[in-house]
Amino acid sequence: MIDLKRALTESTIKNIVPREVDKIIVQLVEYDNPLRKNLPRKKGSGAAYYVNRRTAATTSAVFVADTDDLTESTGTYAQAEFVYRTLGVQGKVTRKSQAIGANYVDLLAAEMEAKADEFRDKEEWAYLWGDHSSDSNAFDGLWKSCNSANKIAAGSSATGGDLTLDLMDQMLDAIRGTPKLIVCSKRSRRRLNALLQAQQQFVNTVEIKGGFRVMSYNGIPVLISSQIPDTCTVNASCSDISALTGGTLSAIFAVDTSKVFVAELTPLTVVPLAKTSSQYDAFDIICDETLVVTDDKAISMIVGVR
Repeated sequence: MIDLKRALTESTIKNIVPREVDKIIVQLVEYDNPLRKNLPRKKGSGAAYYVNRRTAATTSAVFVADTDDLTESTGTYAQAEFVYRTLGVQGKVTRKSQAIGANYVDLLAAEMEAKADEFRDKEEWAYLWGDHSSDSNAFDGLWKSCNSANKIAAGSSATGGDLTLDLMDQMLDAIRGTPKLIVCSKRSRRRLNALLQAQQQFVNTVEIKGGFRVMSYNGIPVLISSQIPDTCTVNASCSDISALTGGTLSAIFAVDTSKVFVAELTPLTVVPLAKTSSQYDAFDIICDETLVVTDDKAISMIVGVR
């Protein structure tokens, strides 16, 4: 009877699967994932999230005499489009594993947990390195959305350079607004930690959304991401990243989250699939979302950290 119900339409299946399963999957994806938890999320609609980006007028405010007229000088606006992209993963529980192993519920739970981990890793990678020009189904991440003037070179050549507190300050100062997050690899965090201790500065911690307590720099939370590799290669001038593999370098990001956020069309959802084979039962974990950057100078980064 259960197999018969699973073969029914999707709308009927939604009534069979407990609604709490979506909440559990969201918790699994957000577990030990401070970046997802601390990037603001906004409800979206339509095919894309639209932002009007303003370019300031060439003439700003001026002093005038009491009888002088002010000269009109209006800024220009360009509409930026952030199309919602679908991110998903499919899991299966095979008939044979059900026959050999534990009960069906335990197997399904284990498979959902494993697929939630895969989803979390891919989503976090997309927030950082997503590139629509190389994958038409993806959105642009922080690296592609960062203004080129806000990419701070750690060195002057493809060999990169050592992290310094001056580089950290340059990265933070490059942001037009107020930086709210710093994101780096574990190795870069160790480098920063050592620099602070060498100057006999306290390594402070701060509690962020989600109950995470993390290291801070100048009062700004420092998050680590397993999706920032220490194997990057950079171009000859160390002004940008050429590849994420084949090298020994890394990158550090700073973000003003008042201008960088995630717009969700479809929140993270688990969809059981109709049974089409005797060999397995399948489900999808999906969401429709996009990274919105209202100002490309709300992101800065250090490129080529040794």
